Amino acid sequence: MTTARYRANQTQVREFGEVVLSGLRSTTFGSVPKAELELLLFRAMIDAGILSMTSPVFDLARQLEITPSRVRSLIYRYRLQTQPDDDAVLAEIAGALGRSRFELTEQRIVFGIEDPYLRDSLGALLKQQGIFADTSFNPETVSLGIGAFVDFVSARFDTDDRVRILRALHHDTGVEPSAFKRVLKSTLAQLGKRVVGAAADDLASAAIDAVWSFTTSLFRGDVEQATTAAREFA
Repeated sequence: MTTARYRANQTQVREFGEVVLSGLRSTTFGSVPKAELELLLFRAMIDAGILSMTSPVFDLARQLEITPSRVRSLIYRYRLQTQPDDDAVLAEIAGALGRSRFELTEQRIVFGIEDPYLRDSLGALLKQQGIFADTSFNPETVSLGIGAFVDFVSARFDTDDRVRILRALHHDTGVEPSAFKRVLKSTLAQLGKRVVGAAADDLASAAIDAVWSFTTSLFRGDVEQATTAAREFA
């Protein structure tokens, strides 16, 4: 017994047909190249909600019975054809970061974005700020310095998006605030040693709670709390 690959209700079937017919109206019958016809069918399934752009590439490949590389190509071409403006791209990047899994070290933050178009868009936005991400280990993962990541999030996203990303950092991914504090403490200590010597360890230990409060307040957009926290470690 063959399992149905596509599940669609009547509304989705109607929307699928409307998108396909709309795409064919401007051409003579039989003149659409195979690659363009595939893209049209893919777009119709996405627009009708039969397929989801947030699904893993491998899941889409299984549904369509094509290779993951062809799925990535279809996604990229779909994005190029339909993305309305930069704000929409930024909103989707924020959503992808809010769903991502993060890894933290003392100096870097690593996360994955599977959508190739969003990943390239993120890279372009980072370069606009003079930040070059490392994707050499795995093209689907992005590695940044912690400071560069915070600078990017602070400059590009509104308060709601910052909060969503921060929650993904220490809640959805299992990176608890205490773990992030340890990373931040070590980073502060290493930086401080360059300036004030060994005493930086004690300074970082005493100030870490205030620094964490300050950082999270900035992400939340809580200016009053951030100001209060800043006084504690000023």
